[in-house]
Amino acid sequence: MSSFKLWLVRVIAFLTNHIVAHVPGFSIRRAWYRRLGLDIGPGSGIHLGCFLWFYGPRQIADTGSAIGRNSRVNRDCCLDVRGRLTIGDNVSISPEVAIITTQHDWRAPGFPLQSRPVVIEDHVWIGIRATILPGTHIGRGAVVAAGSVASGEIPPLAVVAGVPAQVIASRPATALDYELAAPFPLYE
Repeated sequence: MSSFKLWLVRVIAFLTNHIVAHVPGFSIRRAWYRRLGLDIGPGSGIHLGCFLWFYGPRQIADTGSAIGRNSRVNRDCCLDVRGRLTIGDNVSISPEVAIITTQHDWRAPGFPLQSRPVVIEDHVWIGIRATILPGTHIGRGAVVAAGSVASGEIPPLAVVAGVPAQVIASRPATALDYELAAPFPLYE
């Protein structure tokens, strides 16, 4: 990558994570993230302070990362879209959650980066300060408790907690009959 392109990517990343992420107004942030290539469904909101981790604008579109309709990414979350990140409909992501798609391969010479997709199905609730690791698939209606570290396959309707997250309960299927409300109109 030429030095000018690298400089331009760094400027875009700075604008995204230190300026746009702090502009009060869902519609302004949503328009910027869509321009970068993130597919965001109607009624979804990314709250203030969200850190979007990416290599460059075209790279986001190339991964096919998407957020479904009526989903919320709360304040100060980290969304790693260096690898594919799929967030379904009516997903509630609490403040300070980190969703990571890329990590170093500690077993390989040279410590290279490796990306593994993260899939979060519809009606999932992720509690405050939880961490979702690369390659995680969270089934429909599951709950990841606050502070948990989730990896691997989380079954549908499971409630997981701990480090590493383990199944501690399950939700009834009837608990998924809802749609998250639209963002507060002041910020729309």
